[in-house]
Amino acid sequence: MSDKLDRLAASHAAPCPSARRDRKLRAGLVPKAIERVLADSGEPMRARDIHAEVEEMLGMSVPASSVKNWLAKQVQDQQLQVVRLGRGRYRLA
Repeated sequence: MSDKLDRLAASHAAPCPSARRDRKLRAGLVPKAIERVLADSGEPMRARDIHAEVEEMLGMSVPASSVKNWLAKQVQDQQLQVVRLGRGRYRLA
């Protein structure tokens, strides 16, 4: 085992990224970014545009499914924070 670690250290290879997503994504960072993007827009937005702006705002890759799932969940929620205006178009209530 130590031979393998010695070879790896001598190779100066870049570390492999962890399979775990950044813990910040689990702390509600993405939903807050989605809300901010929708609030700043002031007009209906497509899910893909929301996703692109969330990634730009956070400066990191975010799964598109995270954005779509959050939007769908908010539309189904009885508090109605997000309104679905048509296929793939959303705005804040």
